[in-house]
Amino acid sequence: MSGPEAYSEEALLGSVLQDPRRALEVRDWLRAEDFADPWRREIYRVLVDNHLYAHPTVLAAPPRQRTQVLGRLVVDDLHTRAVAEGWVDTADWQQVAAYVTGLPASVPDAANAAQYGRVVAQSSLERTVGAQGEFAEQAVLAAVLARPEEGARLAGWLKAGDFQDPWLGQMYKALVEEKLYAHPAVTMRHSPAERREVLARMLYEQLQHKAADEYWTVPASAWLAVAQQVHALATTQQVPHPEHAAQLGQRVLQTSIQQQVAEGSWRVENTLKVPGTPAAEMEINAMLGTLQQLEGRWEQAMGRPAAVGAAMAPQSSPRPEMAFTEDAVLSSLLRDPGQLEQVGRWLRAEDFTQPGRAQLFTALQDAVANRGTVDPALMVWDAHRRGTAGPGSLAPEQVWAMYQNGRPGMAHGGGRQLVEASIVHHVRSATSAINAAVGDPTATPGMVIGTARGHLQHASAQAARLTQATWATARTGQGVR
Repeated sequence: MSGPEAYSEEALLGSVLQDPRRALEVRDWLRAEDFADPWRREIYRVLVDNHLYAHPTVLAAPPRQRTQVLGRLVVDDLHTRAVAEGWVDTADWQQVAAYVTGLPASVPDAANAAQYGRVVAQSSLERTVGAQGEFAEQAVLAAVLARPEEGARLAGWLKAGDFQDPWLGQMYKALVEEKLYAHPAVTMRHSPAERREVLARMLYEQLQHKAADEYWTVPASAWLAVAQQVHALATTQQVPHPEHAAQLGQRVLQTSIQQQVAEGSWRVENTLKVPGTPAAEMEINAMLGTLQQLEGRWEQAMGRPAAVGAAMAPQSSPRPEMAFTEDAVLSSLLRDPGQLEQVGRWLRAEDFTQPGRAQLFTALQDAVANRGTVDPALMVWDAHRRGTAGPGSLAPEQVWAMYQNGRPGMAHGGGRQLVEASIVHHVRSATSAINAAVGDPTATPGMVIGTARGHLQHASAQAARLTQATWATARTGQGVR
């Protein structure tokens, strides 16, 4: 191993050897298991975990001699432990002594000990959960096996379904959701090693019982691999801080949230394959319900009150024009304003892609709402006078041409097509933004949920109008001809 992690491991050890007081800055949060190199791990264990830095011989030595005295104690302790614990003694102890002696000389400033420790701790966390969080699921289980009481901190917000590996999910279900971690046979044990051993054995037996009761198709030959997996989780050295099980669980939940949001986005997008059906509205509303549940679980995982997140407002994006259909709808409404009684319930000005057409539709609505049935020719000029001034407005000649070409009764079908186009646009804009948020490595689960909710809430309103338009046009049976 080389690079910043190896340098920081050596620099931290050298800093404590150079100035034993520096051990006080890291002893409460850095463990020997955080070190990737096995020899440096053992040096830290005897130096800090076993409190050699505070040995009376070191404290009694003159300041200039403390490094030498401490280094000698470290080498002696390592040799004693190697003999007592039966290490494979292939090391040249003179080389070990030379390595320990040389550690302090390579440290520019022992005052940086805590910074070196943070690099070691961060690298340890990355090894625990993996570069992309691929080891987080195993780490959660290993942490609960090492410290059964951690199960209580995970219960309620982390679910077995959040685990990508189904076997690991079943293990979590038995350990936490079915409360094996709190079984009296476990809690009555005083030794952490005993608790871990008993809990691991109960976990394996519970999996076998569930397999028989629920008719899992598990070949008899596979149970040896399961036993080995449980044993590996119970004896792993890859989780140096089992008291951080909640943080590891947050990483599992984060991955689950990203996947569920991405899958929901795909399902919503997939509804566009059948235009004009209420599937989009149903799928969007189902997704919004899922987001609310996920947000509550994430806030609980983070120790915050539920439902504090805010929905991110969707950003507008350009839409392809539907000039022919929009002109046909407006022409029909100009010729037959009575259609607005039904069409106006679900067609909106924002369904028109060109500002002048949107303004004309609004003016038509206002005219009918204020005066009821009016003369179509007067409505044309009044609509223009009231609402078409400004950029993109329609000239009076354009409005008059629409009126002359209008065909009564055609606004229902054309209007539904405009609403369908709106929902397609808004859904695709929503799913595009959601997928971008899911794929952003810097986006927190709260940001992903907020982005998804903001876009889906806007798309949901459009989808509801599409459902209304579909029902209305189904009753009338009319469309653009």
